[in-house]
Amino acid sequence: MSKVAIIGNGNVGYHFYTRISKKHEAMLFSRNADAAEIHLLDDFDPGDFEFSLLCLPDDVIKEFSDTIQKSDCTIIHMSGARPISDLGTHENRGVVYPLQTFTKEKTVDFSSFPIFIEGTGNTEKPIFSFVRSFSTDVRLMSSENRAKLHLAAVFACNFTNHMYHISDIILSEIGISLKDFKHLASETLDKAVELTPKKSQTGPAARDDFETMSNHVRMIENKDWQEIYELISQDIRKSQG
Repeated sequence: MSKVAIIGNGNVGYHFYTRISKKHEAMLFSRNADAAEIHLLDDFDPGDFEFSLLCLPDDVIKEFSDTIQKSDCTIIHMSGARPISDLGTHENRGVVYPLQTFTKEKTVDFSSFPIFIEGTGNTEKPIFSFVRSFSTDVRLMSSENRAKLHLAAVFACNFTNHMYHISDIILSEIGISLKDFKHLASETLDKAVELTPKKSQTGPAARDDFETMSNHVRMIENKDWQEIYELISQDIRKSQG
């Protein structure tokens, strides 16, 4: 059992604290101690812990890391987009990047997704063993490759979710719920994984159905959505060529 500090009570920090505290002696730190289990960040001393996980926004990781006093504690950030060098002032440093989307309102199964780690020469094995204690799928990955993985995740997750948002608004106009699309979304992903996305692509753009595409654009009142529809349709046609 390790002593672990979780810095930040956002979506990632909340879920990792919930999971890690079942296996290790964990403490959750935040600027606002608005719950019994949360400790004030001012009371954080890295020397009291073996691992400190910075569950913070990407743009403040380096700045916050530079304020942490030197100790034997392994400082770890949780970002897919930021390199391990953001923790450059610490001898023991690493990265733990879960390939998952987190919200406090929804329970996450830690056995259902991979976690990618990186460490310095003397921290890689301890980090791997630590993460392996609460995850069944742990993999090594460099900062360069992790940045590309994060980029792919933005397309597959964040951009896709925004498409769901647009669909949800259109569906609400005809009294249909996004729940009715669950089977469609599930089958789309299953086919993409089994056949590759290119082979499983369907729809008017894939079959050069210009009449349907023109009708769709005319139905869209939002000009930004019209541009999104046309740009994605054009790219689908190119990718199928």
